[in-house]
Amino acid sequence: MKILVGGSWTTVICALLTALWSVPQFLVSGTVTLSTHPLFPVLFLFPAQIGVPVSLLIAMNSVLLLGRRRLTTLPRALMGGGQILTVALLIICALLLLMPTAFGREFIVMALAFQVGQVAVASGLVMYLWQRRTSTRRRAAEQAR
Repeated sequence: MKILVGGSWTTVICALLTALWSVPQFLVSGTVTLSTHPLFPVLFLFPAQIGVPVSLLIAMNSVLLLGRRRLTTLPRALMGGGQILTVALLIICALLLLMPTAFGREFIVMALAFQVGQVAVASGLVMYLWQRRTSTRRRAAEQAR
């Protein structure tokens, strides 16, 4: 569980940083491209190089947890499922780029695919934190009695 939660924090932060670069660029110009802007490495290049491999590792861990029936709560299922969805979308984009009919716009989708799966992971993290907070408050109230 620690790997799932810790890795999810890492990938969500990386996805947020890449979204700060790719989403505005996609909305303004309709494409996501490489840039010489000084913020490009900080907001897109480095977070993507960290977040995507970590997401792959957490997705493999989630498949193992799923096989062991350890993704029992909704927050765990959202975090694990979001990581699996992220990797699945990235693999689909990579496979589409290899097809002879590829024309390059698949790379735009690849930049945004990382953020799509991480929305589910982020919602799972929020639910996980909420459950921990309420259970801690409940325990504190019971001990005060």
